[in-house]
Amino acid sequence: MDDSELRRLIEVAYPRLVAGLTLISGSRAAAEDVVQEALARWWEHTARGRTIENAEAWMTTVALNLARSRRRRIMAERRARDRMPPGDPPTPPGPDAVDLRRALAGLPRREREAVVLHYYFDLPVSAVADLQRVAEGTVKTSLHRARKSLARSLGEPQWADEEVEHERR
Repeated sequence: MDDSELRRLIEVAYPRLVAGLTLISGSRAAAEDVVQEALARWWEHTARGRTIENAEAWMTTVALNLARSRRRRIMAERRARDRMPPGDPPTPPGPDAVDLRRALAGLPRREREAVVLHYYFDLPVSAVADLQRVAEGTVKTSLHRARKSLARSLGEPQWADEEVEHERR
């Protein structure tokens, strides 16, 4: 990888690609996203030893394809929304739901995943273990720790204390 080539891409090609893709996509932010992704992909390709004869042309093609994909995805989402039956707007979550989301966000990733998979999706411990690629005992431990943390976070210390008492038996 040549530093001068990278510098030229960033100083010359990047602004030109962003400007052109802004005109195509109608959004500077979207254009910046796809051009940055194209630059990252160019970097990965050259770091792996692949040769790209014309980096700017290659990046233009990649960025344009990414912009097209983004546009198709937006249009598909819009069509799906249009097919949804009209109804009342969703009710904003109540204070309990907000507290629960905040408490879940405070859990470590594995515990949060285990709680949602087991209690929200109603999956058995064995299925959660398969999805997380861990032993069932690990899931049980994660659920136990998560319940204790959630009880404390949600102001239910009696549940956390009772569980501790249960563990001692």
